[in-house]
Amino acid sequence: MQARRACACPCFLSKLNPAERNDQMFKRLTLAAVVCALLAFAGCGKAPEQEMQMANTAVESAKTAEAEQYVPDIYQMAMDTLNAAMAARQETDSKFALFRNYGKSKEMFLRAEALAKEATDAAQAEKERVKTEVLNLLTQARETLDSANAALSKAPRGKGSKADIELIRNDFDAANLTYQEASSDYEAGKYAAAKTKLDAVIRKAQSISEEIKKAAAKKTER
Repeated sequence: MQARRACACPCFLSKLNPAERNDQMFKRLTLAAVVCALLAFAGCGKAPEQEMQMANTAVESAKTAEAEQYVPDIYQMAMDTLNAAMAARQETDSKFALFRNYGKSKEMFLRAEALAKEATDAAQAEKERVKTEVLNLLTQARETLDSANAALSKAPRGKGSKADIELIRNDFDAANLTYQEASSDYEAGKYAAAKTKLDAVIRKAQSISEEIKKAAAKKTER
């Protein structure tokens, strides 16, 4: 009885001749291949939301670490890569769903994230280095200002030199004020700003000392 049922319900392909059977098998394999390709394509067609979010978060961390100020080259590379990734994603968004492939933008978002993290680490290291440098500059600038002030107190006074000395005194007061601002910047953790100001203070104080020496030399010649 079971044998009769098996014969009564033969496989569909068994009814076909060899050529037809091969043709049907080819069609089924082709269909299976197309389905697999569509599934794979659908995977590439998924927008890289997570990668984009992680890249943006990493860039924000780099900004917080003041990477733009301490390591501008690495930070700019991260920003350029992020912007390029966003542009690539928007370009893909504009395509028909079946033809969307976010592989390029996903890779660029991952690259942007890596660069932003590198910028954060580099900025933190550079900030510490500048902090140490600024601490030394504070001492150097104070000594240079004190030296200029001492020279100013001994500057020649008299006809023809009073106006010049007053101008030099104004320059000294301005430099001293800048030093105080730099000191406040240091306390606030703004080391790059403090360094810029202290470099200017040292140059100005040295210039003041030189001007006083020249003024004294002219007085002696007279």
